[in-house]
Amino acid sequence: MTMNEQKLISALSSINLWWKGEEVPKKIKKSENKRKIFYDLKDTCLKNDKIISISGPRQVGKTTLMGQLIENQIADGIDNKRIIYIPVDNELLILNSDNVLIDCLDIYFNLFLGETPEHLKSMVYVYLDEIQSLQNWAKQIKSYADSFEKIKFIISGSSHTKLYADASESLVGRINFRIILPFKFREFLEYYMPKRSRQCEFSSVDLRNALNKSIKEKNPNSFYRELTRLKLNISSELPQIKKVLEDYLIKGGYPGLLVFTEKDYDKALERIKTDLELTVYKDIHKIFNTRNSSELMSLLSLLSSSSGQKINYSRLSDSLSIDRRVVSNYINYTKLVYLVSESPFYKSNTYKKIEKMNKVYLLDNGHRNALLGRMDKGLLNEPESGLIIQTVVFNHISRLKFILSNYTNTEVCYWEDNLDNEVDIIMDLPIVLLPIEVKSKSGDDGVKAIYKFMEEHKKSEWGVIITHDELKLEKNILFVPLWALLLMC
Repeated sequence: MTMNEQKLISALSSINLWWKGEEVPKKIKKSENKRKIFYDLKDTCLKNDKIISISGPRQVGKTTLMGQLIENQIADGIDNKRIIYIPVDNELLILNSDNVLIDCLDIYFNLFLGETPEHLKSMVYVYLDEIQSLQNWAKQIKSYADSFEKIKFIISGSSHTKLYADASESLVGRINFRIILPFKFREFLEYYMPKRSRQCEFSSVDLRNALNKSIKEKNPNSFYRELTRLKLNISSELPQIKKVLEDYLIKGGYPGLLVFTEKDYDKALERIKTDLELTVYKDIHKIFNTRNSSELMSLLSLLSSSSGQKINYSRLSDSLSIDRRVVSNYINYTKLVYLVSESPFYKSNTYKKIEKMNKVYLLDNGHRNALLGRMDKGLLNEPESGLIIQTVVFNHISRLKFILSNYTNTEVCYWEDNLDNEVDIIMDLPIVLLPIEVKSKSGDDGVKAIYKFMEEHKKSEWGVIITHDELKLEKNILFVPLWALLLMC
């Protein structure tokens, strides 16, 4: 046995402690709180023969999810030695192996399990974390999947598009793709108010059902009644919900930040900046072979300052002194690793030939604040608080659109005309166009623009204005408190 093999054996033993009857290590299973995707994977995906792919940005909880699944399988009676976890980007594994996947599995089957892949007595579960670090991973997994029916692969990576592209040639139709994103506000709230997590779930379902009913009825009445009922039911808890919402607006939805309180915002800021730098200088550079990661980091800072605003590629190119095409590529990379998203101009027949710039949003408001070097309650008392709220609303509406479109579409547009009337968000659903305007304070600002949009689009018969705390219905404009909208998504 070579020295490298001995080091691989030692590394695998120290990672997979459950082989020795110990608990799943905290560095893998970092939290007891389980997200909805955990139950989906546990109850359905782990029980079929397809490969599971979990993608999402750094520190969003992919490794934690894997650890929770491993723990649950062991608790359900799966032999602990029939589960192996391999962090493909682990430096110790990389240094002592020519091919992390092949070498680790060879050692696992021959030395730890004592069964060859050809003669497995029962199913083996192989968890591969950060799989994009491995060259030709799809072909390697295919060779196992084609030959050995009792090996189940669960993989994770930082870019869904990259995983999908790599898998498309070798594993088309054989993978269940799942995306995990930062906490929505409802998930964030459940961490701080666990006793009412079930009520949060019921409220979300009831609100979505009421919204669907209003969409079908082409008026906001059903949705308004359900919002009114919700506000009454949670009136005693509302002050605490609003306090948690302030915390969410400042630090965002990454699970690792939940431990930081208001007095620790400076530590939360440093944690986010470190994670962003690792994403840019390590993940994006490795996946897309970027030429200059510092340029990309500077670009992200510029995008953060204009989150929710139209993006001008030429202006960004001039500001950074880099080619416009490079700017376009960089933005595309940040989209593929879930750092930013774009909102296109909603084109109707009236504006079919008009070319408008896209808006850009950071996918997490904590990222936005950290990139600008601010993480304190003062952010919510300044004019730019509207941009923070707009960023949060856009990201939640995108995820709501995904649910309402039967999990097929997240695109959310904006609209404007030649008279400076602008609507922040247009949710285009099969039977309705729903205009949504975001205002950080109470008032009727935005009503004119929504009516103008509805005049030009017969498919739009009612609209929504997101307010600080005001709930009312005026004709066919529904004023919805921010907390209520976020609870629904």
